[in-house]
Amino acid sequence: MRRTGSKGRAGAEEGFSPVAIVLDNVLLALKLETRFAAAEATERWANAVGRETGGPEALARTHCVGVRDGELLVEVQGATWMGHLAVLRQGILERMNRELQPEQRIRAIRFVPKRSKEVRKR
Repeated sequence: MRRTGSKGRAGAEEGFSPVAIVLDNVLLALKLETRFAAAEATERWANAVGRETGGPEALARTHCVGVRDGELLVEVQGATWMGHLAVLRQGILERMNRELQPEQRIRAIRFVPKRSKEVRKR
């Protein structure tokens, strides 16, 4: 239970909220449903892009970063792959959305250059 009133009130129970209400507020603040939807979309990415491109090469050169406001953000290694995936974007989006629940559907896919993990030697 969480206190809702000021200290020193006469009825001790008047100043507390039920645990269920506090827990609901905490879970809403964590935005778990949004995070689960993003995780589901990134899992579907592998399936959809594999089918649309016909092989694992595109998966090796891409990484789903996450979903924000219904937009799937995907890092892509190389301009050639970015161009190729841009052409296939609508088909990938439609394939993904067929497999997702209505509240989890993606409205757009945005491709960005993949960040290099290489450390420069001096």
